[in-house]
Amino acid sequence: MSLFDHKIIVVTGKGGVGKTTVCAALGLLAAERGLRTLITETSGARILPGIFGTRSRGYLPVALAPRLETLSITPLEAIEDYVIQQIKVRKLYELVFRNRVMSTFIDAVPGLHDAVQLGKVWDCAVQMRGPDGRPRWDLVIVDAPATGHGLTMLQAPRSMMELTRAGPMYKANAKVDRDISDPARTRIVLVSLPEEMPVAETLDLHRRLGDRCSQLSFCVLNEVHPRPTITGEEWSRARPALRQPRDPAIDEVVGFVDRWMDRVAFQDDARERLRRGLEIPVVDLPYLVHRALTPADLESLAHHLVPTVEAA
Repeated sequence: MSLFDHKIIVVTGKGGVGKTTVCAALGLLAAERGLRTLITETSGARILPGIFGTRSRGYLPVALAPRLETLSITPLEAIEDYVIQQIKVRKLYELVFRNRVMSTFIDAVPGLHDAVQLGKVWDCAVQMRGPDGRPRWDLVIVDAPATGHGLTMLQAPRSMMELTRAGPMYKANAKVDRDISDPARTRIVLVSLPEEMPVAETLDLHRRLGDRCSQLSFCVLNEVHPRPTITGEEWSRARPALRQPRDPAIDEVVGFVDRWMDRVAFQDDARERLRRGLEIPVVDLPYLVHRALTPADLESLAHHLVPTVEAA
């Protein structure tokens, strides 16, 4: 079964590990396979339009590539969206909700911001229809918040159910929780870096996921440096000869190769720790020398994911 046979893919990991990059690569891959795909950025993030050379339209979908769109979700717009769906009258929403007292109350409700954002994701994945009456998108990829917040967001519908106990809000969150918690509908992809803190946070997130571990598909190890053509043992034998006679230029080269070897050894250790601790496939994405990503870079990265995606 392919990862793309599911309806929602949640991508999460420590901040700065490349979650948005992985979302974009998966989105391009899904669109290539003919799936109408939406990538949702949460908490008002608007990174993807810039990468694809277009502009954000706020709380409206933006086309990135054929069959690929993105939507930036903000908590306040998601709350407005939900309330208007319930009461059907925008003027009434503006009268009741757009005042300082109500805004303060909304901000104080625990889990509400996360629940309504995830509710919008569910709406895009399940409820929204195109002009032909079919679901507007075949697949929704969620660029979730960083590790701890990402887990809190996944748990938010259940938290709101416990808070409300009954009524429209309870029923709406029960529907979202049912699909977000179903391994047949929603899968989770973890993203990490071959560094101590990201690996430790990824393993900690795995422990905290609890029953949701059944929804894990694979972990992406991002920014992996290429392996030298010489082995560590061969370098150990060659290294002393290169240091005789002493030459500053050669010393610099030796130092560079030493650091490269150390980096590769740490990468191997990080990958093995993740494989043992997560018990799911770990797939490498290569380190890109230039920092400004382009759509061509993302297409290249996407094809590194193909074998793992097909087996997820």
